[in-house]
Amino acid sequence: MDWEPPFWLAARASFRTGSILDPLKLVVRAMKLAVCLLAAPVAGLVAPAAPKAETRLHSSDYAKTLYGVGPETGYWDPLALADLGTEVTVDFFRAAEVKHGRIAMMASLGYMHHLAGIQLPGYLSPSEGLKFSDLGAMSPGEAWGKVPAAGVAQIFGACAAVEIYSMTHDSKGDFKGGDYWFKGGLSPNLGLDPLGFGNADAKAVETYKTRELKNGRLAMIGIAGFVAADVIPGSVPSLA
Repeated sequence: MDWEPPFWLAARASFRTGSILDPLKLVVRAMKLAVCLLAAPVAGLVAPAAPKAETRLHSSDYAKTLYGVGPETGYWDPLALADLGTEVTVDFFRAAEVKHGRIAMMASLGYMHHLAGIQLPGYLSPSEGLKFSDLGAMSPGEAWGKVPAAGVAQIFGACAAVEIYSMTHDSKGDFKGGDYWFKGGLSPNLGLDPLGFGNADAKAVETYKTRELKNGRLAMIGIAGFVAADVIPGSVPSLA
C-alpha cells in the first residue's frame, strides 16, 4: 500500500463521513497527526530517568555500635561478615553468637564435670543397659559416641524446640508468627530470667550482657580446645 501524507488522510476521512471541515481546522488536524506519527518512534529512544543516589552505611558501622566491642580486641571482624547483609543480618549473627556461647559454656562445664568424675546416678538408657557410670569410665569423646541414637535425637529435638520458640516468639514470650525471625525479630532472649538480671537499670543490663557474650566467646574457644585434645592426643599441650 502506497504511503499517503497525513493531510490527505485527514481530508479523505472528512469527506468519507460527509462532514465539511474548515480548511484551517483541517490543516491543524493534519499537523497534529503528523507530529504524533513522528514522535512515536522517537519516544522509545528516550533514556529512562536515572534513579536517585541512595546513601547507605555499611552494616559494619551498625555492628560497631553493639555491645561486646571491648578493649581486648576492639572491633574484630576479619572476614567482614557484618557487611554480608543489612542491619537485620547483623542482629541475626549476634543472636547466633550469644546462643552458641551459651551452649559452649554448658558444654565446657559438662566436659570438666566428666573429667572430674562427677556423674549422674542410674541408667542413661535402661533399654540399652547403659549406665552413666559406664560413660564416666571413658573419655568425653568416647562417651558421646556411646550415647544411643534415641538419646542423640532427644538432645537435638530439645535444641530444635528451643530454636523454633525463639524464632516465633519475642523476648516477652508472645507468639509473633512463623516468619517473625525473617523480619528481624530473632532474639537470644527467651524470657527466662529467674534471677531477675533484666530488672536492673539499663547500664547494668548491658554490663551483664557484655559479660555473658565475652564468657561465651571464651567458652567456644575452650570447648574447641577440649575436643581437640580429646580427639587428637598432644594437640593441646596444656591438656595433654
